[in-house]
Amino acid sequence: MIGKLLRPGLVCVGVLLAACTVERPLPAEPTARLFARGLDEITDLYIEPISSRTLVLSGAARLSRLDPGFSMVETPAGSDKTALVLSYRGADIGTYPTPPSDDSREWGVIVGRLIADAKKASPRLAAMSEDKIDKAIFDGMTGALDRFSRYSPPDMARDQRAARDGFGGIGITLEPVNDQLQVAAVTPHGPAERAGIRPGDRLLAIGGRATAGRAESDVIHQLRGPIFTTVDVTVARGGTGEQRNFRMQRELIVVPTVTMSRDGTIAIIHVASFNESTTQRLTASINEAEQAAGGRLTGIVLDLRGNPGGLLDQAVALADVFLPKGPIVSTVGRNPASRQFFSATGEGIEPRTPVVVLINGGSASASEIVAAALQDAGRAVVVGSSSYGKGTVQTVIHLPNDGELTLTWARLISPSGYALSGHGVVPTLCTSALAEDDARSFQLALQRVAQVRASRLPRASLNEKAWADLRNACPARQGDRDIDVKLAERVLSDPALYSQTVRSLARAPEITAPQQAMAPAAALTATRGGLSSGPRVH
Repeated sequence: MIGKLLRPGLVCVGVLLAACTVERPLPAEPTARLFARGLDEITDLYIEPISSRTLVLSGAARLSRLDPGFSMVETPAGSDKTALVLSYRGADIGTYPTPPSDDSREWGVIVGRLIADAKKASPRLAAMSEDKIDKAIFDGMTGALDRFSRYSPPDMARDQRAARDGFGGIGITLEPVNDQLQVAAVTPHGPAERAGIRPGDRLLAIGGRATAGRAESDVIHQLRGPIFTTVDVTVARGGTGEQRNFRMQRELIVVPTVTMSRDGTIAIIHVASFNESTTQRLTASINEAEQAAGGRLTGIVLDLRGNPGGLLDQAVALADVFLPKGPIVSTVGRNPASRQFFSATGEGIEPRTPVVVLINGGSASASEIVAAALQDAGRAVVVGSSSYGKGTVQTVIHLPNDGELTLTWARLISPSGYALSGHGVVPTLCTSALAEDDARSFQLALQRVAQVRASRLPRASLNEKAWADLRNACPARQGDRDIDVKLAERVLSDPALYSQTVRSLARAPEITAPQQAMAPAAALTATRGGLSSGPRVH
């Protein structure tokens, strides 16, 4: 994801847009306004052309899932015109003349009328929340798109924004223990750590309101709030049970995605996903490892296994840390603003230290950008199994109801010119078929270097059969395997072996110029299905 996406027609930006267009105002009625906006965004930004008519028909069909009494048909209504007829338990309850297929505003009005009439006819729908009905309709619409496009209702969207961009909080990670919420970890230097809260403390109350019997999501939302506001927390000290009260000021908390360990002068850095702080935390980890190693690292293991992706600009920035020059990735799509080109700034802090990147079948999108960029540039040896092969970029649209639409709007192209979608990254050293750490496994992995070097077919020139053969030779695997790290350390410990291996797949970049001027692209996400789940910091 890269900053805020500026929609053509709303803002003129330098040479990016040839002209400013004037858009008709959205409908005043809230439901019609919501769906008109959603239809407008999908038809404008989605990677393949699709009409508002198709989207509305797909969305309205979901009413029958909320109440099986509903049915809808499209019938002729005069010369070259049609109408939608909504029925409930066999009786027609609404007829709606259909506007032109691409008139998103009028189709949004129709959705508003459909929902209003459906709620009048069905007691079941009348008792449902607006969020639940909206989600059903949007799920039908995004069901007509690809599997990575989706709708998130307001509560889920707020959590997703917090995971991407950070939130106002105190910096504690909670876990349920014996029907209570216990502090599992505290964010270093955060408000909770400075106040004296420790892992193992049990959270008893927030602002005087007991946490017992409450849903974890409810407690989380009470802990979070605007930055610089205060919150009172009561905990029971682990071990003693002593109650302690703390008053803290909320700060911007960004979920940590980077962890580092060290084996002598080799730094092993695991990146779980890409959010606003990932590159900053990575560079801090490298600096910390260098100081601990006496000022010089002999190698870096960049572990992207299981990394589902995240913010596109962070993937680009992280690759830039290691690249002295050259392209990183390009994106191509239907909307002119989706055609972009990203290259190294030449200001990376680690342009020469040997690097090994670890990937597996759970490495997708943003992590594939980094792996492909470093592999294509001859900057890193890639070890593991074939990656997921998602290779698309999603733009996230903030809707009037505070929900979000995540829409696929571009495909990713590696520096050497091949599409990541469906292909992914195939490692230089494949460990898919290898047993755990033993001498024979190492030997088999190293033999593969010679095989790869002997073929040296440009991956951009491979047809789909050749790609299938390549991936089948190194099938995607899940899970972290010790042999990946040990093989990486073995390669890094032998400069001659590293030099031979890192160059075995490197090729001169085939993409040498931007396809279009760089657009501001801040709401872009390259993910396998959202940021990774797991413990959340509050």
